[in-house]
Amino acid sequence: MADTEWKPLPAGLWTLPAVFMEAGNLLLEAFMEAGVPTWKVREKTSDPLKWNMIAEGTVDSFEAAKAAALYEAETALRKP
Repeated sequence: MADTEWKPLPAGLWTLPAVFMEAGNLLLEAFMEAGVPTWKVREKTSDPLKWNMIAEGTVDSFEAAKAAALYEAETALRKP
């Protein structure tokens, strides 16, 4: 996932800063929610409009939110 790039999430729907990336069948998000850096990792389902939540959490900084999402995604992708 080293060469994947974070892209901005639409302003107005998320409080900035807000970014996402797709890695395999996963969607990673890092954003601010009520002033708290938050991250989520979701997995694609057979329904293109639905995603299964893999992991989510809050951390101390926005950069830590991106790092946590990457870590959880890498862990999920390594599972058999």
